[in-house]
Amino acid sequence: MIICHPLKLIFIKTKKVGGTSFEIALSSYCDDGSIITPISPKDEESRRELGYPGPQNHQTQTWPDGNEGTQAFFNHMTAGQIRAAVPQDIWESYTKITIWRDPYDAIISRYYWERMDKRDIPFDQFVGHFRSVLSENRRIAPLTGPNSPDIFLRYEHLEEDVNALGIDGLWTRFSSLSAKGALRPKRGADPATVFAAHPDTADLIEQEAADEIARFGYARPVATPGPVTLNRTSAAISGHPPSGSGAAPGPRPDFIFTLSAGRTGTAWLARFLGENLNIPSVHEPFGLDDYGTRLPSIGHMRRFNTYGMNGPICDFWEGKLGELQAPYAESNHTLGKCGLIESLVEHGLAPRSTIVVLRRDLAKQIASYINRNDFFNITVPWQWYLHPTYPNKIVDPTPLKHLGDVGTAIWYALEMEARYAYYKALYGDQLHFVETTLEEATTPNGAAKLLRALGHTRHAKLPPKTNASPQNNHITDTLIAEVETLLSRINFNAEEAAMSFIQRGNRLDVPVPPRQGGTIGKIAAE
Repeated sequence: MIICHPLKLIFIKTKKVGGTSFEIALSSYCDDGSIITPISPKDEESRRELGYPGPQNHQTQTWPDGNEGTQAFFNHMTAGQIRAAVPQDIWESYTKITIWRDPYDAIISRYYWERMDKRDIPFDQFVGHFRSVLSENRRIAPLTGPNSPDIFLRYEHLEEDVNALGIDGLWTRFSSLSAKGALRPKRGADPATVFAAHPDTADLIEQEAADEIARFGYARPVATPGPVTLNRTSAAISGHPPSGSGAAPGPRPDFIFTLSAGRTGTAWLARFLGENLNIPSVHEPFGLDDYGTRLPSIGHMRRFNTYGMNGPICDFWEGKLGELQAPYAESNHTLGKCGLIESLVEHGLAPRSTIVVLRRDLAKQIASYINRNDFFNITVPWQWYLHPTYPNKIVDPTPLKHLGDVGTAIWYALEMEARYAYYKALYGDQLHFVETTLEEATTPNGAAKLLRALGHTRHAKLPPKTNASPQNNHITDTLIAEVETLLSRINFNAEEAAMSFIQRGNRLDVPVPPRQGGTIGKIAAE
C-alpha cells in the first residue's frame, strides 16, 4: 500500500487486481515523506531499475505536520487498519483508491496463482474449501461504511478509470508494467469455459459476491463450448492417491500442525506422527538460525497479539510456509498463537492442512505451568505462551489477577480453550480440525483413532513420554487438587466466549479498536 503525500492519495491494495504494477507506477510520484510498503524482491528490482522510490517510512514516519509516528504499514493492509494508523486529517482529506475485479475472473486468477492446478486440486473444491477468498477484497476495502475507499478502479476498465484520476502520465507508466506475470493457461481458463464445467461454483460466487456484482454490474459468464482444463479428478486433492491404489480412506493432509497450549504432549505428538506416518515431523526447531525464521521470535509473538497480522508477522509466515515441502508435520505450539491458522488460509494451504487440537487434563496442565514457574519471568510467556497484558485476547483476566502467577496460568489455559473455539468457528469450513487429548492419544485405542482421523489405518506405535518434568508426586497431586478447586469455582464456557468475541466484530489478526478494549470474554466466579 502507498500513502502519497504530493498527490494526497492513499492506495489500498486488494489482491489479484494488478495492484503491484499500479503500486510501482504510483511510487514514482512519492516524495521522501510518503509511505511505501515492500513488495517481492523481484518486483523491487524492477522498481529500482526504473529509478522509482522503494520501501520507505513503513515502520517509522514523519507526517506532513511534523509529528512522528511508529506505525507498521504492510502489503494488503485493510482500510480499517490504515485508518487507525494515520492521523485523522490525512484519512479525511486524502483520496482513498483501490482496484476491483470481477469475482468470477478473480477467483480463477487466484486458483492459478496458488498453483492449485499443479497440486491436482480441482477448481470447484478449491473454491468450496477456500470461500474466504471470495470476500477477501471486501475485507481489505469495504464497499460501504466509514472505511470504504473513495474511488474503485475497475480492473476491466483500468485505462478509463486511471485516466479519470487526472494524474499526468500514470496510465502510461502503469500500462508499461507487468509485475507478477500471469500463470493462467492461454486456453480453457477463461470464466465462460471454467464455469460451464462448474455451474455450482458459479452459483456459490453469485451468492457470496452479490453486493459487488450488483454494484459494479458484473454478470455470470455465459457458457461457450470448448475444452475445459480445470476439471480434474477429486481423488488427487490434498495428496490423495488415485482410487484403487490401496490407500486408506479419509483425508491425508500434506501438512499437519498443532493448536495447543504447551505442556500438553506436543513433543510426544511430534515423535508419534513421525514414527507412525513416516514423514518429517518437527516439535520446535531450535537451530541457531531458526529463531525468527522457522520459530517465532519474542517479537513475533508480541506483535501478533498486539497488532495482529502486521508486516513483520506476514514476512515471517511468507518465509516459513514458503520453504515447506510436503509431507510435513510440526507440533510447535507457539505457531498457533501468532497467526498459523490465518496464514494457512491466506497462503492457500488450508485445503492441504490438518490441525490437531491437542489438549490435556486442564488442572494437570495448569499445575505444570505453576510447578515450573512458567509465568514468573515475563520473557517465558512472551516467547512461549501468552500474557494477560496483550490487547488482543478473548478472555478477561481481571477476576483472576488477585491470584498472581497462579491466576495468570489459569487465565492462559482458558484463553487457549477460547482460541480453539474461535478458530474452529471462523475457519472450520476451510481447515480440517482433529481433536484429541494427551490422555486419550497415549492409549492404543486413542492413538488408532487419531491415525484414522489423519487418513491412516495402520497399527499405532506408542512412543514413550517426552519432555516430562521431574516432579515430586505428593506436591504435584496436592497442587492439581488445589487447581481443580479453583477451576470448580469458575463459570466459563469457551464456545460462548469465542462467539461473543466474534459477534462484536473482533478478530485476533487485527488490532483491537480502543472503544472495544474492555469488552472481552468474562469469567464469572461463584
